[in-house]
Amino acid sequence: MRTRIAITAVLLALAATTAACSSGSSGSSDKPDLAACKAAMKEQDKYGSKSEQGKRPDACDGVDTKTMDQYTQEIFDDQTTK
Repeated sequence: MRTRIAITAVLLALAATTAACSSGSSGSSDKPDLAACKAAMKEQDKYGSKSEQGKRPDACDGVDTKTMDQYTQEIFDDQTTK
């Protein structure tokens, strides 16, 4: 009986520790790096092949569609004014 209680207590402690570690470590990286996203979009536009130009760069994971559309428009405007 004591063994069951001890094992249960250890498993609960491990579960609580695992949950606390996983929620704490992801809290700092929830926001995407917007500057890196825009830079990756510019580079993809300059040097990427036609098939890559329609794809979302890895640096833009987590960036919302509205921001992506804004960056696309800014990059297009920069190209047309040159």
